[in-house]
Amino acid sequence: MALEGTLKDFSLADIFQLIGLQRKTGVLTLRGQEDTVTVTFLDGKVVGADSLNRRLENRLGTVLMRTGTLTQDQLNRALEIQRETLQRLGFILTHYGIISADSLKGAIQLQILQIVYRLFRWKDGDYHFSQETTIEYDRDNVTPITAESILMEGARMMDEWPIIEKRLRSYDMVFRKKLTDQEIVVVGSEDADEVDFDPDTTSARKRKAVGGDKIRISQEEKAIYDLVDGTTTVADIIESSKFSEFDTAKALYELLTRDLIEEVRGKRAAAVVEQGSPVDESEVAETPVPLPLVILLTIIAIASLVTSIRNPLNRLTPLRGGTSAVVSAQKAVSMQRIEQVGQAIEEYNLINGRMPARISDLTPDYISATLLHDPWGNAYKYIPRPERYLVVGFTPDGKADTDLFLSRAIDIGPTTPAPTSRPDRGGIQLIE
Repeated sequence: MALEGTLKDFSLADIFQLIGLQRKTGVLTLRGQEDTVTVTFLDGKVVGADSLNRRLENRLGTVLMRTGTLTQDQLNRALEIQRETLQRLGFILTHYGIISADSLKGAIQLQILQIVYRLFRWKDGDYHFSQETTIEYDRDNVTPITAESILMEGARMMDEWPIIEKRLRSYDMVFRKKLTDQEIVVVGSEDADEVDFDPDTTSARKRKAVGGDKIRISQEEKAIYDLVDGTTTVADIIESSKFSEFDTAKALYELLTRDLIEEVRGKRAAAVVEQGSPVDESEVAETPVPLPLVILLTIIAIASLVTSIRNPLNRLTPLRGGTSAVVSAQKAVSMQRIEQVGQAIEEYNLINGRMPARISDLTPDYISATLLHDPWGNAYKYIPRPERYLVVGFTPDGKADTDLFLSRAIDIGPTTPAPTSRPDRGGIQLIE
């Protein structure tokens, strides 16, 4: 059977379905801009997959180390034997009793599936299927995988990947843990709070948990949560995770949706806004100041008014400068106002089915005009984007402040007005 063409003309799902239904044996080669992948079939079932950029043999040791099956010293010794004998790494690991045969089979199966599932994200590329009478594969360690099972999982991934990519815009993004006053309880996958994926709106919403203030996450999500440290990129988390690329990305997305992690701010955000160039949203964080911090800093500001007769805040004109405590308090007040502006934008969208064209459209029905300016008299900068909005605050001297940014995704479309809620933020208690 001669089968070749481009993925734009004949999708990967159609190719797998055709090979599976006709129980063909041979090698499917797919060439894209960044990689070349081969998938081996026996009687319509997948028995092997390899990537030019991610060689199965080269990455087998990495997978075994990520799952805790193999140590670095053991891998180094096995690689030394491989260089001397030119034998397969898997054979060496089992022959010398370093790992069990079942562990090797599981790792190879995981690698094959990861390579195949990554193909479902390709939007373009050339393919060619070379039919063979017989093929060679690792019969001792590979269990043939039906094309039907791969297609079912691939279809689910194709539905959810675009939704996940709405928030995981780049593998260079960095996240940190977010403070919460709710208990985080680690439970089984079937008992974890779920996130509803809605492909019609390319967004997702938290499904409310039954039974109080606890947030229930799975063991898999807890493992990814532990890898989030404020410095590690998404790419590094995927590389360190013992789960597949898709499962790791999905876990990050669900942690984001549950408000347990947040993106770390970019350093160039202020410069981008000041120059008037398009805002790079990968460098803007969705990180409003926690409410307890707002209250604490407001108390400090009030105390300064009481204890200092010469305090500049006693003047009739807005303060532009002053002590660091007062400036910090006013920044907290400014962030609180930015949060209120964000709530007003979302309420406007719920009622009108679109975001306001100008920030002034929010007054007087959705917010007071006084809240559209910071404590120093600067008007907040509002930047509407498709399915996202950005509100920018400023320093006392009128420069964009990287600490005063609010960027949020938003569903566009007429809906029934509903009250918005803000989760309280405070300490975190982790229960395993």
